[in-house]
Amino acid sequence: MEGYAKLKVPGGKLLATRIVFSDKIERIEITGDFFVYPETGLWSIEKALTGLQAKSAEVDIVNLVKKVVESNGITLVGIDPESLAKAMIMAMKNGVAGT
Repeated sequence: MEGYAKLKVPGGKLLATRIVFSDKIERIEITGDFFVYPETGLWSIEKALTGLQAKSAEVDIVNLVKKVVESNGITLVGIDPESLAKAMIMAMKNGVAGT
């Protein structure tokens, strides 16, 4: 299945997620008008989320993103782990089979 969601986060930034998943996340793309430093940090977050159980609790997604951010010295500007987890869950709820 594939799901997509857009979320306007507090402060007005746009966050979008596109997720290909079955029982696990097979591919995730995170986009929007926010900033991530270093630029490779976004790739590190996407890589860490790939393989995660699709039915993971929001708190588990938040904790994983926080761990990746902290362990890789990543700075998120305009989004936070909580808004990313919320957008991911929205995308998977919007999932469409056969895409």
